[in-house]
Amino acid sequence: MLNEEFDYLTSLTQQVTDYLVQYGFQLLGAMLIVLLGWLASNWAGRSLRRLGDNRQWDQTLVRFFSNLVRLAVLAIFLVIAAGKLGITISPLIAAIGAATFGLSLALQGPVANYGAGVALILTRPFSVGDTLELLGRAGLVDDITLAQTVLITEDGERIHIPNRKVLGEIYQNSNQFKLVETTLLLPKEANPEQALTLLEAALASFDAKEAPKVQLGIDAFTALGIRLVIRAWVPTAHYHQQRLALNLKLYQVLDGAGMAPASPATVVALNELTEKGAQ
Repeated sequence: MLNEEFDYLTSLTQQVTDYLVQYGFQLLGAMLIVLLGWLASNWAGRSLRRLGDNRQWDQTLVRFFSNLVRLAVLAIFLVIAAGKLGITISPLIAAIGAATFGLSLALQGPVANYGAGVALILTRPFSVGDTLELLGRAGLVDDITLAQTVLITEDGERIHIPNRKVLGEIYQNSNQFKLVETTLLLPKEANPEQALTLLEAALASFDAKEAPKVQLGIDAFTALGIRLVIRAWVPTAHYHQQRLALNLKLYQVLDGAGMAPASPATVVALNELTEKGAQ
């Protein structure tokens, strides 16, 4: 029994040795081809992305096609490596097709994500750098892949949303700028024209070249005073930070001119309870 096992191991070792002697150089060549393919695919992807950045192409399409080129180059080298090992490609392609069909039935959810990803990339309802409000979440679009859309919130959190959720939902695209609208109530004795002049000069720093111009004016006349409205477009990536800074700037300008915004006061009158009513 022991001799039979020893003979079997000796025969197996001899077969492996003969295979390595006969096909060792082919195996080494195939490994080198795969390594070169990996390096070439990464280089092709980086080159295409660099070209798109230099010519200011749409980032969504640039990332999609750079990944597509990288996979295509790698697939070509893998086919060459398989041929180097003497593997027939036709049966392999048929097997991959059959496996793909089976996986498509078992993985309908992920497949739907990829289908939705292709639709998003081709139709481009939004691009990398836009700001979306979707499914109760808001953030800057950092990446759009075939499977998911990645958002980054103002707090730096990364939100991964499956593309089938993105495609089937209503979302708000604020692009690169979002509107901040605020109202101020001037005291009755304040000069609204002077206040608007001061505010317009102070808000010049909030005007971005690509954003619409700041709008401000008299919104309404109330019993408590004159109500002003200010509409400014700020970068959506820092929306809350800019909104708070804008409100502080408005208050400081008016307060420095002796026209601090009035706050509506609520007067609550309490009737004195009589002894009879208390009982």
